[in-house]
This record gives sequence, structure tokens and C-alpha cells, in this order.
Amino acid sequence: MKQKIGIVTDEASDLPEEIVNKYNIGIARFKVDLQNLINIPGNIYQKIREAEKMGIPNTIKTSQPSINEFLSVFKEKLKDFEEIICITMSSKVSGTYNSAIQAKKFLQKELQEKVHVFDSLNGSSGEGLVVLKSISLIKENLEIKKIIEKLKEGISSFKLLGVYEKPKWLESSGRVPRFIPALMKEAEKMSIKPIFGMKSGQLKVVGIKRNIKDLSSALFEEFEKATKKIKSPISVAITHADNIPQAERLKELINNLNNAKVLFTNLTCIPLGGHIGPGSLIISWKE
Repeated sequence: MKQKIGIVTDEASDLPEEIVNKYNIGIARFKVDLQNLINIPGNIYQKIREAEKMGIPNTIKTSQPSINEFLSVFKEKLKDFEEIICITMSSKVSGTYNSAIQAKKFLQKELQEKVHVFDSLNGSSGEGLVVLKSISLIKENLEIKKIIEKLKEGISSFKLLGVYEKPKWLESSGRVPRFIPALMKEAEKMSIKPIFGMKSGQLKVVGIKRNIKDLSSALFEEFEKATKKIKSPISVAITHADNIPQAERLKELINNLNNAKVLFTNLTCIPLGGHIGPGSLIISWKE
């Protein structure tokens, strides 16, 4: 017997496998071409580090999940659920949302009405928290239109902050203008590091930290500053680019607060981590 409402999302939501399995979430995978790194052992970040030692360029290429990928996931999950909410990475930084919209058009007409594509205006752990919020609303036995309405009303309350370990990884990714990493290198010499955040669905520099002790402390300070007036419980998620010590330290700092709890930590997926580089750290929360 089919359940009423299910969730599909893309790989960039960075949800741990246990959550994906627990809620039978459909995951649309990005297309990844490791190129020069394909034969280097380890996860993506270990590959990047080892490639640098070997003098091999980091030339990873990624693209959003294809229309066929979304179509396949939709068809599979419609066997288990009467309707689906598909939550995607921000349409302002990826073509993922458009791929999902186009895939929906290839379903049989009666099935198209069963798929509802929603733009998270976020990514990584921020997108993951939107998925978890959707699941909590489903548990309230709300109608799907009401769930979408509540998500739209609250989308601005999902926050994301991130900090990279070294600007050279951004430069080698080829995804940013060359002058930006150069400026960041100069900032590093002056013990200055930018803090990135999602603003209206776009990734922007939202702050500057000086004399950073470590990445976890830097993000924790920004989190505390942003949430100091919030009295209600705050749901938090952390992702990292193969930086377990700093991710665990940040989790410890958050969980020691009276009004915040980390719902999950996980490795940042290849499409994101392959470009921001090893060591990066991201925190997201729902106010």
C-alpha cells in the first residue's frame, strides 16, 4: 500500500545515508567526471590532496542531475508514494531545479500532478534541513499544498554559512574568476578570511573574520552572533570537506548551547566539495 507523500531531493542536500534510508528519500545524482583523478584512491578530497602532491591538475567536471536521472527517480518513488515533493538545490546556483521541472513534463499526464518541485534556495546542509522540515510537515498529516505553502513562508529562515580551508582549491576548480583567489591569498597573508553565506539563493561573502584560530571557532562565533536573540530551539546541520576534527568540534560547541541541536553531520558531496576543496566547513540552521 502506497504512503501518502514522499520526498525526492538531489545529491547536494548532503543527507546522511541513514536519514535517506529511514524516510525512503529518492536521491538524484549529479554527473561527475573525475578526469585526471579517477585512478587516485580515496574519497574526493583525498584524491585532490594526493593529486597536488603528484603535480596532477584538479580538473573535476560536474553538472546537475540529468532530466533522465530525475525522471527515473520520480518513477521509482511514485511506486511507493501517492505524491512527491522534490526539493532541489538553489536555482540561482545550479540547473538542478530546471532539470527536475523538465523531467516532470516527461511523466504521464496523470502522474505530473503528483510531483511538486520546490526550490530550496539553498544547498548542502541548508537544503538538507529543508528536506527534514518537509518530513516533519508530512508527519503532521498536512495536505501537500499546505506543506508547500508553509515551506515557502519559512524559506528565509534557513541559513547557511561556510568557510574554506585554502583559497588555492577554489582557484584550481576553475569555477570562480582568477582574480578572486588571488585576492583571497592576499587576505590570508593578513590573517583575514571571508565567510560565505546563502543570500536569496545566491552564494555571497557575508562577513570577514580576522585572526582565525580555527574554522570551527570562526563559524561558531558567526552562528552565535546570528542567533543570540532566538529563544526557540534551533535545528542545526554541519557538512565538511573531509575535515572530521573541525566538524566534530563545531558540533560539540553547538550542542553545548541551551537552544540548539545538531541534527546531522556529513561529508559534503562531490559536486560541491570537489570545487570548494578539502578542509572546508559548512553550518546551516533553521531559525
